Amino acid sequence: MYWYVLFVRTGREENVKKLLSKRLDKDLFLPFVPLNERIFKKAGTVNKNMEILFPGYVFIESKVASQEFVKMTNELMKSLQDIIRLVRYSDIEIAVRESERIILQSLYNNNNCIESSSGIIKGDKIYIIDGPLRGRESIVRHINRHKREAKIEIEFMGNIRLVSVSLEIVQKL
Repeated sequence: MYWYVLFVRTGREENVKKLLSKRLDKDLFLPFVPLNERIFKKAGTVNKNMEILFPGYVFIESKVASQEFVKMTNELMKSLQDIIRLVRYSDIEIAVRESERIILQSLYNNNNCIESSSGIIKGDKIYIIDGPLRGRESIVRHINRHKREAKIEIEFMGNIRLVSVSLEIVQKL
């Protein structure tokens, strides 16, 4: 299984995903937009909202190898104005590296969404007790308790990115 990443106009990710779903062979290609579950309080009620994890990017899961993928999708990508380009590591390496893909897949649920995690703080250390970040405390770089979010470090297309995910601190000791 391979993942490919398209750089698209920000705000048009869902439209591009729908168009790709209609025009590409469903047996070979599955476009998706990774999401992030955000928790926030408004007027005393806790609300959940889905946000795009990587704004401006659409992922395509495929059974097709890199060179064949380019041949099969090149005309379609040129015809859609919202697609800017195919993201690549180099001229040869196009698909998301397996190590990066495995890490992202381990954080996602079945809907390609990173759900909320919960944890406790003991002194200067954080302990994640529930959610996709459990056991991955080392990738947490910053916590904002008031916004209920954590900045985590993820390698994406060869670059280290800080991504905001939902983290509820249930107790501080």
